[in-house]
Amino acid sequence: MLLPVKPFALGKSRLGSWAGAARRDIARAVFLDTMDAILHTPEVCRLIVVTADPEAHALAAGAGAEGIHEASVGGLNAAARLGAAAAAGHGAGVRTDPVAVVAADLLALKPRELASVLAEASRHPRAVLADHRGHGSTVLTAQDPSFLLPGFEGASRARHAANGAYEIAHSGVAGARLDIDVPGDLALAAALGLGTHTAAVQANLPQ
Repeated sequence: MLLPVKPFALGKSRLGSWAGAARRDIARAVFLDTMDAILHTPEVCRLIVVTADPEAHALAAGAGAEGIHEASVGGLNAAARLGAAAAAGHGAGVRTDPVAVVAADLLALKPRELASVLAEASRHPRAVLADHRGHGSTVLTAQDPSFLLPGFEGASRARHAANGAYEIAHSGVAGARLDIDVPGDLALAAALGLGTHTAAVQANLPQ
């Protein structure tokens, strides 16, 4: 499992005018809640956090995840490719496991939802889960890490479908689809049940 994350100081930029100085705290909290949900999903045997942020590295290590350092912030797709290369291993005869990229801002993600998505994805060479708006993507999987072909950001749902990813159609995985881009997304997530870190930050945000 791959979890690329921007440096917290750069994350959630679209929340800036609303959240103010708390924007960094939101980025950190949603990362922690996403990571916690992944680590509590029994089907996930390995989590690799890809980031240029030293604090995110330390948090990942403290939680039991692996860390890969980005020399520079190259965007979600570059981070996903870097993580996929690490997951694939090196050298002849190395067995590779399926790989999945998960957005680092799924503040209402539940382990049972992720398990359901991974179970459906396992039936297909590549698979994608659309976000709650139906425009982007929150999860991308590949049975072979070499063929992950990440195309996140913007109209990524259509982009992933166009390059052959099967679209997962589960209706009972709302938390796995809900990434946070605008203030209203936080209210939607609260209705589903926020993770503990985001809930703690929410108490000090504008109402």
